[in-house]
Amino acid sequence: MFRLKLNVLSKDEVERIHLAILQVFEKTGVKVYSRRALEILKNAGAEVEEKTFCVKIPSYLIEECIKNAPKYIHLYSRDSKLQLKLERDNFYTVLGSTVVNVIDPETFKRVKGRKEYVAKAAKVVDALPNIHIAAQFCLALDCSPEVQELHELEAVFTNTVKPVMAIAYSPQGAKKIIEMAAIIKGGIEKLRKEPLLFMYTEPTSPLEYSEKALDTLIETVKLGIPVLSAPCVQAGATGPVSLAGTLVQSFVESLTGLILAQLTKKGAPTIIGEVSTVMDMRTGVMSYGAPEFSIINAASSQLAHYYGIPFFGTGGCSDSKLPDEQAVAEAATSLFAAMLSRTNLIHDVGYLEGAMTGSLEMVVIIDELFSMMSRIIKGIKIDEETLALNVINDVGPGGHYLAHKHTLKLFSEEHWLPSLIDRRRYEPWKADGEKDMVTRAREKLQRILREHEPEPLPKEIKQELANIIVKGSKV
Repeated sequence: MFRLKLNVLSKDEVERIHLAILQVFEKTGVKVYSRRALEILKNAGAEVEEKTFCVKIPSYLIEECIKNAPKYIHLYSRDSKLQLKLERDNFYTVLGSTVVNVIDPETFKRVKGRKEYVAKAAKVVDALPNIHIAAQFCLALDCSPEVQELHELEAVFTNTVKPVMAIAYSPQGAKKIIEMAAIIKGGIEKLRKEPLLFMYTEPTSPLEYSEKALDTLIETVKLGIPVLSAPCVQAGATGPVSLAGTLVQSFVESLTGLILAQLTKKGAPTIIGEVSTVMDMRTGVMSYGAPEFSIINAASSQLAHYYGIPFFGTGGCSDSKLPDEQAVAEAATSLFAAMLSRTNLIHDVGYLEGAMTGSLEMVVIIDELFSMMSRIIKGIKIDEETLALNVINDVGPGGHYLAHKHTLKLFSEEHWLPSLIDRRRYEPWKADGEKDMVTRAREKLQRILREHEPEPLPKEIKQELANIIVKGSKV
C-alpha cells in the first residue's frame, strides 16, 4: 500500500484544463491524415474537412469515448506468471525505445544502435526486478529497414519473459509484431486474454496525426491488443510555452488516439500518455532533465486519473551525455515525481542526452532508485506490532534491541537494504577499490550480461519468428 502522493493541480484546475481540451477539439480541431480514420470519425458525428484533413470533435462524442475506454489494463509475461495491473495507483518502469545511440556495455563508448544492443537490453530488463517492461531500447541500424522492427522485437522476445512495449514503423509491421507475440503466447485469442505487449503510437505536434500512426492504431485495435497514444510536445516550439497550454495540447493529441480507438472498437484497451517537456531556449534541445519535465508529467498523470484511463509518462532519464552526477540527479528527480504522481507506466528509464542515447548502466542505477523510492512512498505502517510498546517495555532503559525477536521478525520489512548503493565505512570501501556508483553499476551490468540466462523460447517458436522476418523481407 503506497501512501505518499503528489498532486500539482487543484480539482478546479483539472476541470478547467478539461474544458479547455474540449474547446480545442471543437474550435481548432486536429489534422488526421488517414482516410480510414477520417471515415470512422465522420460516421461517428465529427465535423470533417476532407480537403484539409481537419477534424473537429464535439464534446459529447469525446466524453462518450472516454467513458467507453477500460479503466484498467493488465499485461502479462510470456509465461503468464507475471501480471502488471495498469490501474489506479500502480506504477511500473518501462525501457525506452528507438534511440539512435547507445553506450556500449563493454567499452562504455557511445556507438550507433545495433540488434545486439536490443538483445542485451532485454536481457538486462529480464534480470532486474524493478524494471518491469521491456522495449526495443535502440534502433537496430545493422538490419534491413523493411524488417528492422521485426528484428528488434525478435531480439526482445527472445531475451526476456517480461511484457513488452512495441513500436512499429508501419501498420504492416504492427500486424507482424502482433503475429510474433501471438505465436509466443499460443494464439491470438490467448494474446488478447493475456496481452504480452502494447503498441506505441505518437501524434505529430502540434495537433496532427500521421497516416502511418493512425493506421497502426486502427490495426492494433482491430486485433484486440492494447494501444497507446502519446505525443511529444516541446513547450515553446511544437506547443505553447506555458505549461498549462502544453498540457491542453498534449491531451488533445493523446485523446485523439483514444477517441479513434473507441470508435474503431468500443471498449478497446487504450492507454493515454505524453512525453512532453520544454525546449531549452538557449540550445534548441528538448530537455529530459528540466524541472518542468517532471511537473508536466505529474500534472498529466493527475489529468489521466481524472479520466480514469491508464497513463503513460516518462522518468528516470537525463540530458547528460554520460552516466554522471547530473544524470543521476535528473533521473532521480523525474523518476520520483512520476512515482509520487502515480504514473502507471514510467518509460525511457536510462535514457541520456535528451533521448538520443541509451545507457544500460543507468538502467541498473534506476532499478536501485526505484526500489529505494518505493520504500519512501510506502511511508510508515502504524499498528499494535509496529508501535512496539511491549518491546520497548521488554528492553527498557539502557538495553538494546538487536537480538530481540521483534527486530528479527520485522527488520527486512521495515528497513530497506540497498544492492548497489554502498553504506560501508571508508576503510572497507577503499580496500574494495574505491569504486563510485557508476563503476559499481557497470560491474553489475557486465555480471548480468555474463551470467544471466533468460528463459529460452522453444526452438520451434524461434524458427517461426525467424520465418516471419524472412517473409517480411520478401515483401
